[in-house]
Amino acid sequence: MTQGSSQAVREAVEALLPAIADAAADVDRNGAVDPQVIVGLHDAGYFSLLQPKSFGGLEADPNDFLALTLEISSACTSTGWLAGWLGVNSWGLTLRDERAQQEIWGTDRRTLLCSSYAPAGRLERVDGGFRLSGRWKRATGARQASWLNTATLLVGPDGAAQDFVAVLVPRTDYEVEPNWNGLGLRGIGADDVVATDALVPDYRTFSWLNIDQSATVAPLYRLPQPTLYTLAGTIPLLGAARRVLRARRPDTTAAQSALAMAETDIELSLRQIRRNVANLMQCARAGGYPDTELVLRSRRDQVMASERAMRAVRTVMQESGADDDGLLERVWRDVQTARVHVASNVTQVLSVVGRFAFGLKVDDLIW
Repeated sequence: MTQGSSQAVREAVEALLPAIADAAADVDRNGAVDPQVIVGLHDAGYFSLLQPKSFGGLEADPNDFLALTLEISSACTSTGWLAGWLGVNSWGLTLRDERAQQEIWGTDRRTLLCSSYAPAGRLERVDGGFRLSGRWKRATGARQASWLNTATLLVGPDGAAQDFVAVLVPRTDYEVEPNWNGLGLRGIGADDVVATDALVPDYRTFSWLNIDQSATVAPLYRLPQPTLYTLAGTIPLLGAARRVLRARRPDTTAAQSALAMAETDIELSLRQIRRNVANLMQCARAGGYPDTELVLRSRRDQVMASERAMRAVRTVMQESGADDDGLLERVWRDVQTARVHVASNVTQVLSVVGRFAFGLKVDDLIW
């Protein structure tokens, strides 16, 4: 992406931020992001940042996308979480069969996808492809999306699981049950989606056992698969922490010191994330694949960023006193809800990082 187009998208998104921030309380109260906000982000070019050039996208540096997601999340955590996941789902589509991409973006480049990667479905081979049935929970963006990108288990005739498969399903083949009622992130619409005997052509399936990130695709799409998905679960937390830190002005030396330390932690995490993403992109542009040390360092810094964001919001609560505008209470609920996402599983990630540090074998795919 050229610097000019990057700057144009940034300026267009920044122009939307005051209205997004003003609407944050309404999003929390009403349990939905205004559809016109999504339209505005489309118009600004935000959702095109990670789309391929072949479908009118910009193939932007991922740090540009993450920086804008941070700003949106600072204005409204729900809006940032929703927008970030809708954008990342488009990035993940690019490794799929060209026929599937044509179906989704061929006539409407603004088509969005929701996703749920818990393997809650059942996929069975039949004449003409597969039959898919299942219920997937917490599909962020289900109300805005026209397609579902989900995970399922391919089962054989004996009922035994054979593979872990990602499947693309059009809105006509699944139902959305509007039942999201989270403590926080009230506006993300992470509803259940249900498919019953949906026919899935072979080209709409994608085996995680046979990922091909060869030099035939642009460097952006050769990043390790978990990279942007896990960051989509962390950047909104950092944005939320940044929002409450900047909104509070402590009046004691002790409180000032505590909040300054929390703000330093957030800045440290952002710098680490930018560095790691840049290093991963450098490997991709060189036609290689990052070594285990870089992959684990990136995941470690990402998950610790989630932890630091949680601590920063907790510090603000302890040091700030009154919450007359309700901002702190709302953000506290948002981060409590966000932290249960698999991207914030500190114990799981650090156990793998620790094994590697002591020279033990590591072959886990950490999601």
